[in-house]
Amino acid sequence: MATTARTQFFLAGDPHFRTRLRNAGSVIAWQVLDEDPGTANHTQRANYARNVLSNLDVWAAQQSASIVTRTNLNTPEETTFDYDIGAHVTTATDAEIESQLATDWNDLAGV
Repeated sequence: MATTARTQFFLAGDPHFRTRLRNAGSVIAWQVLDEDPGTANHTQRANYARNVLSNLDVWAAQQSASIVTRTNLNTPEETTFDYDIGAHVTTATDAEIESQLATDWNDLAGV
């Protein structure tokens, strides 16, 4: 099923998805912390990364409603309910979620 506002609403609130988002946030935050300090806006990017890592659960809960509306999780991805595991799932891969976060990182960091 193609994504809709309704499917993405349920995906954003799903604890299984938030675990994936938390893990993706950790991956990107560590990449930012390891980047060359000469990278444009590194200080703001790194400060945001530290904030993300300081409480991944809260960060994932705060960002889930926003991230599900972004391109890599919306087009052409699908969101369905998996009755075997009792969760809303997206066909977006971990790499696609991480890519979207990396793309959005400066905006999220306020730069």
